[in-house]
Amino acid sequence: MKRSLPVIVGLLLAAVSCSREETPRSLPVKIVLDPGFQPTRALLPDEELITDYNLLIFNAFGILEEKVYIPRRQLTLEEGKAVHNTTLLLDVPYSIYAVANLGYELPCRSLEEVQQYRFHLAYPDEYSRGMVMAARSENRAVGHDGSFTLPLERVMARVDLSIDRSELDADVRFQVEEVLVGGCPASALLFRESKVAAKSETFTVGFGQSGRNVTPLNTDREPGHSGAVSLYLLENCQGDLLENVTTPQGRIFTQGTYAEVCSYIEIRASYRSPSYYSQAGNHLIYRFYLGESLNNFDVRRNTLYSICIKPRGDGLSEDSWRVDKSGLSATKSVFQLHPAAYNECVSGDDFHIWCDVEPADVPFYMEPLAHDDDEEVAKLYSYTVDPDGHGLTIHTWKGGTAVVYFKAGPPVNRDTLAMLVIDP
Repeated sequence: MKRSLPVIVGLLLAAVSCSREETPRSLPVKIVLDPGFQPTRALLPDEELITDYNLLIFNAFGILEEKVYIPRRQLTLEEGKAVHNTTLLLDVPYSIYAVANLGYELPCRSLEEVQQYRFHLAYPDEYSRGMVMAARSENRAVGHDGSFTLPLERVMARVDLSIDRSELDADVRFQVEEVLVGGCPASALLFRESKVAAKSETFTVGFGQSGRNVTPLNTDREPGHSGAVSLYLLENCQGDLLENVTTPQGRIFTQGTYAEVCSYIEIRASYRSPSYYSQAGNHLIYRFYLGESLNNFDVRRNTLYSICIKPRGDGLSEDSWRVDKSGLSATKSVFQLHPAAYNECVSGDDFHIWCDVEPADVPFYMEPLAHDDDEEVAKLYSYTVDPDGHGLTIHTWKGGTAVVYFKAGPPVNRDTLAMLVIDP
């Protein structure tokens, strides 16, 4: 019996101790989804816009306690931040997951499903309802003030691109017509680091800007330096894929898996120099991979990458995948009038005047004129145009002066007059 006493006393003490534990107190909690509102900056697209959100709250045992989807019509915003009111236990840890602008109810009910959920974009610039933003807070207790703020992160990265032409030769024309993202991810994990695993997980044509939207790249903000254009793409963290690369020229994949899954920027420009020019529909193309170093190919969510392209000299220092000149033609500028600028003949003669022009496909214009007392051409002579459109044969029958105007467009950009005096 004596040996049992300490046990009885221990049990009594335990019972007393348990009776004094306080039951966790519940309190109203305001959960704030904060997109990092910046009211002083006008953005297109609106990077701060919130139109709907999903919210999932798990207790310390990983059990889902609350799951809500709030569409636009039920949304409550305070100074650009989404606000959700609920009731949680004080000083008890919770894991809270939120996603804004998904456009539909998140089909997840377990922690594992949430952490592994991958969403897909229908097209590269699908952000009319706002950019998809996600936030998570794991094993965090609510304080006595009842406030719980979740900083939202955009699952996209932003690339601000500009052009520095200050070291281009004066006789070089470099006009950007289109910029786009190659290896542009079509999907991403919401709550875990995300990357593309195969070419099938990218858009055939990635996010791009063209036409009027690239005007800032062709307009100087300061001497020689253009304004900026923004591109967007989902996170694509490929990691360190190369070793000991010391120059941008060595940072390249032309084939293989890495070439298919790493993200890069492509600039398409119309180009003209004394040596080369781009014909209509063809471009000089600049390409470069994104990443955080020469060996790294990460494109991280909620990150701004500012990139300035600086072509030098004629802008054609390379002939590679990075600087693709395959769309250029060699400039061989020929503009030669025959037989001369001033000519004479006798009425009744047929007289041939033509212009040799290269490149052969240069835009060309020709117009026959008459200068004697403003007589119409038909009253002075008739003519037959050459098959190539670069000359004509004048059929004369009376005295006077015939004038023919020739003009060649880019890259030749020259014009002249040919005069034929009939019966001088």
